This record gives sequence, C-alpha cells and structure tokens, in this order.
Amino acid sequence: MDANERIEKRHVVVDTPGVRREVVTETSRGKSEESSISGATIALIALLAVVAIGIVVYIVSNKNANEAANREAAAQIAAQDAAAQQPQAQQSPIIIQQPAPAQQQPIIVQQPVAVAVPESGTTIDDSSMFELATKRLAEDPGFVLVVPTITNGRAVLTGSVNTAADKLRAETVVKAVRGVKSVDNRISVSNP
Repeated sequence: MDANERIEKRHVVVDTPGVRREVVTETSRGKSEESSISGATIALIALLAVVAIGIVVYIVSNKNANEAANREAAAQIAAQDAAAQQPQAQQSPIIIQQPAPAQQQPIIVQQPVAVAVPESGTTIDDSSMFELATKRLAEDPGFVLVVPTITNGRAVLTGSVNTAADKLRAETVVKAVRGVKSVDNRISVSNP
C-alpha cells in the first residue's frame, strides 16, 4: 500500500419492509495533494544556494589575490637580492694616521739658591727641597715619571702614574718634605 493512498470503508444498511440488506463499500483514493513542499521552502532553498555560491566566489577571489601579492613580494625580494649580489666597485679603505701627541717633558726651573727662614729658625732652600722630594719619589717605582718643581716652598707635580691612589700618594710624599708649604698636583692618571 502506498503512503499516499487513502482507504475509505462505508457500511450501509438498507432496511426495507421485508428485506434487510447491508452494503459494504470500500474505496481507495490517492491523496489529492501532489507535494507537501511549499513555495516558501523553495524560495529558502534558492536563497541558500545563492549565498553558498557567493561565499565560494569570495574565497576563491581572496585566495587568488593573496597568491598574486605573494608572487609580487617574492619578485621584489629576488630583485633586491640580485641587486645586492652585483659586484660593486670596491673602494680602497681610507686610513688617516695622525702623529701621536708628543708628551710634554716637564720643565725644571732652577732658580738661584734662596734662603728661606722658617719659623723654627733653620734655613731650607728650594733646591734642597727639590733634591729631597726627587729622592723620595725615586724610591717608589710607581713614581718614575713624576717630576716635582719647587718655587718659594710651593711644589708643582707633573708627569703620570697608573692609578688615582698613586697620584694621591705622590702628593703625600712631597708634602712630607720639610719646607714645602703647598702642593699643586697636576699628575695625570693613565689607568683611571
């Protein structure tokens, strides 16, 4: 039996004065409706098909645009690499040499022997203070390049030492010389 068929059964009783009869009839009919799909359903299916086609076209066009951009970028990089690999005229390096700065030699000024009379009453002149300061500095190997100059009891130290501590020690050594009133420390430090 088909799902679209419909069976109708009728039972009819005919009562006449002498005879009683029963009539049973059976009829089958197909459904009169041909399809249960409405027009709205068809429109919805058509709309979904158009949207799906639009999405596919969008994805394909984006993919093509991305591939074209990648090809263009790769071509630009290849052109830059080719330009970078071309041999360029090599220039010889320019070397500028300057003469090393001449280190100024300390100037030792010897003045005529002057007799200074300290408060204690003994006389000490600049030349004896110079000799004593030079002797004490020579005792330390770190002060080989230190040169004292003494004028009127005022000492000036020039030259160079390795550390700032050596600079201060040289000043202390010269201050300890009897008759030195002050020390102008102009010693340069080679390794600060």
